[in-house]
Formats: sequence, structure tokens, C-alpha cells
Amino acid sequence: MQTTPFTIAKRRQMKMSAEKTEECHRAVTKFIVKDLQPFATVQSKWFREMTRTLNPGYTPPSRQVLSGALLPAWYGVEKKNLIAELVNVTKVAITSDGWTSITQDHYVTVTLHYVNEGQLMHKVLSTQAVYESQSGPVVAEEIGDVLACLRVFGVRAKVVAMTVDNAANMDVAARELQIRKLGCCAHTLNFSAQKVYTVQTVAKWSARIRDCVVWIKRSSIVKNVIEEKQRLLGMPVYTAVLDVRTRWNSLYLMVERFIEIYPAIQAALLDPRAKKLMKRDRMII
Repeated sequence: MQTTPFTIAKRRQMKMSAEKTEECHRAVTKFIVKDLQPFATVQSKWFREMTRTLNPGYTPPSRQVLSGALLPAWYGVEKKNLIAELVNVTKVAITSDGWTSITQDHYVTVTLHYVNEGQLMHKVLSTQAVYESQSGPVVAEEIGDVLACLRVFGVRAKVVAMTVDNAANMDVAARELQIRKLGCCAHTLNFSAQKVYTVQTVAKWSARIRDCVVWIKRSSIVKNVIEEKQRLLGMPVYTAVLDVRTRWNSLYLMVERFIEIYPAIQAALLDPRAKKLMKRDRMII
């Protein structure tokens, strides 16, 4: 392209100031963190095309700059603000729970809770991978390491209670840490609700509904026929829900959804496409 005074002036106009670039970097960092996007997003061809369209003078940071500079800088600011906020807080509590990712990696998260100017605040202190069996002493050590960091925030002595699930290892951890344990209310309610599985009538009908849902999910043909019937009946198009015993409310959600789509299921079973599969699989509904 031939360089002209016009193109030179246009390039100068597109060039962003350092302050504006930093502002855009902070916005991109916030988007990645708050929306839980992978770091690789900033290197995506389409992400860069989007930012170039929105502002031709801006170049997004690389993945290395994002993880090595922008995120640590933001963390430092947030940590400084939190320390200042906690100065006037007299009591804090923590919650902790473990979870397993879809890649079967196990993590433990510790969250800080306190009241500031009449508002309940929640701050995640740590989410870290763990590689040992989660016995009571091990959990106590993991949580203790996080609590040791609270000395930096000046609130270690202000921890009055920890809320965890009702597992025995958490009882041991609370005793070793010498912190009052409060059992998770939702976890306790879930344990109580699990008793419904032992009721013979409920177990019988839930098993039949579960078998039907598994059959529907296993066959794309049946699924498509049911969705087609929902449209013909003027119903919202919903998919069947399968319960998982350890997932809260899942039995209720499975039965509720089954009742919602039952007219479409009945209509689908009269359709030759689904009827043939029903006979083949010996399904009884």
C-alpha cells in the first residue's frame, strides 16, 4: 500500500496511549477472570479479530503477559484492598469443601466470610489441587496452610467457626485446627432427603422412571421423536433429566421433568420409529 500523509495520520490516530492500553488490558483480564475463560482465549484468532474490530489501535496481551504480569498485578491490588478492608472486621468465618474436576483432579477451596458495613462478604482465599487421600489430618494440614496465610490479612485470630460437610474427616480436621465446626445445613438436608430412596414405593417408581430416562437419552431417535411431539402438542421443548444420587434435588428434578414431558412421551411411543425401538429394547412404560 502506498504511504500517504492520510495513511500516516490515520495510523497516528489509531495509536493508543499507554493509559488507554492499560485500561483495555484490565478489561480483558477482568473478562477472563470473572467469566472463567481459559487463558488461551486471548490468543484466539477470533478474539483478536473482535478486539481489532472494536478498536483497531489495541493489541490484546499474549497468554504469557496475561498469566505472568496482568493477573499477578490485579491479584496484588485485590489483596491490598482486602487487607485494608479487614482491618476493622472483628470476626470472620471460613467454609471449605473438596471437589473433583471432569479430569478427575481433586481440589480444595477455602472461602472467607465476614460482615463489612452491614453486608455479608465472601472472599475465596485458596483453590488448590491436592494429591493425598483426604483423611482428617491431611485436610487439617491443607486448611491450616491456608489459615496460616491469614496472618498476612490480620484475621487469623478472628476466625470463630468453619462450615464444612458432615464427613468424618472434617470432624477430625476441625478438632485438630481447634476451630468450632458448623455442619453444612444444605448437606444435612440432603442426607435427610436421601431417606426417600429407602421407601419401597418411591424406589419402585423412581427406578421405572430412571430406566425410561436412560433409554431416552441412549437413543437419539427417541429423543428427537419426543421433541417433535412436544412441538406438535404446543409444549415447551424439554429434555429428560436423569437423577444422580449425590446431586442435590436430582430425584425431584427427574420426576418433575418426566411429568412435564409425559404427554409427549406417550405420543412418541405411538410413533412407529420409537415403538420399534421400544419393542427391541423391551421397554415397559
